[in-house]
Amino acid sequence: MGMVKRMIIGGFVAFVVLLAGCEEEEKAVADLVETEKVEEVEAHQEDETVVDEYWSQPIDSEICKTIWECRDLGDTYGSEHFTDFRRGIERSNEMWYLDVGTEEDENSLAEFDWEDEDLIIARYEIIEDELILTKGEEMSIFKGIPDLVHTLYDRNKVNFQVLDFREDVYPHVFVKEGKLGMPSNWIGRWFQFDTVATLIHEYGHLLTMNQENLVNSDTCPADQFFLQRYEECYNANSYMNLFYHSFWKGYEEQWLHAGYGTVEERIAFYEEHKESFVTTYATVRPYEDIAESFSHFMLTPYNDSPQTVAEEKINFFYQFPELVEYRAFVLKELKDRKDEMWSFY
Repeated sequence: MGMVKRMIIGGFVAFVVLLAGCEEEEKAVADLVETEKVEEVEAHQEDETVVDEYWSQPIDSEICKTIWECRDLGDTYGSEHFTDFRRGIERSNEMWYLDVGTEEDENSLAEFDWEDEDLIIARYEIIEDELILTKGEEMSIFKGIPDLVHTLYDRNKVNFQVLDFREDVYPHVFVKEGKLGMPSNWIGRWFQFDTVATLIHEYGHLLTMNQENLVNSDTCPADQFFLQRYEECYNANSYMNLFYHSFWKGYEEQWLHAGYGTVEERIAFYEEHKESFVTTYATVRPYEDIAESFSHFMLTPYNDSPQTVAEEKINFFYQFPELVEYRAFVLKELKDRKDEMWSFY
């Protein structure tokens, strides 16, 4: 009986010791999990602090004091018109834009006779900081557009010298010459928000393909964006090169230098990668991708939770204080014009 009693007591003690060991192990695991949670929260707080520090930076502007204020004021100024602006941007998906440079293209810029200045309906040139009519005559269908361009195009950021109106040409820019071309006979079929979206898109080309940010060469360092079509090697800190490293690195052979020959090929590529491009037209060329993304940045509200690569492309531009301030300026000007004149131009 004594032996049995001692065995029972010994078993009970072993059980208590085992239980205590389990409790200590569980506590250790719980402490580890809690530590990981705390570290995760602290890391998240650090990220938020870095983000907050960026947005709270002061900015040299007449309309806003911090990057954050510029961003939010832009949203406020554009809030009444964002829906219409988005419609204007999305019209770039229409077939008559998608065939640019394809076999179906009936308005090819490459085949246009640029030397024949008799084809110019009206030309405006920057003279003593004013955009002056120097050739042809102003027509009612585009009256007011030169003033809008002169106001919105920040020539501290881009080279802009000439505005031409011609018939049967796509909206376009010649970056080296600082020329903007608009189709005089198409504008009459556009809504005003179509025109605004088009002007912002073309400004995006002047900004991102600025000649000060590249060198013309038939070679380029491996870590810099090389636009083979124009033999342009973009500087490391240029908008174009930074956009390339963020979004284009996986597309070199498949798309970056492909130049699809038909509209169907472009649409098929977009359908396969639609979460990576803001519009179908953005798939036409790399420089159209960045210009379309810039247009969305300028003319749509800020999205603080991007879910797709396309949305991340739009937010790409918010890392540049000078562009956040420019966005607020443009949207304020458009709002003021609409409020005062019931019209953008």
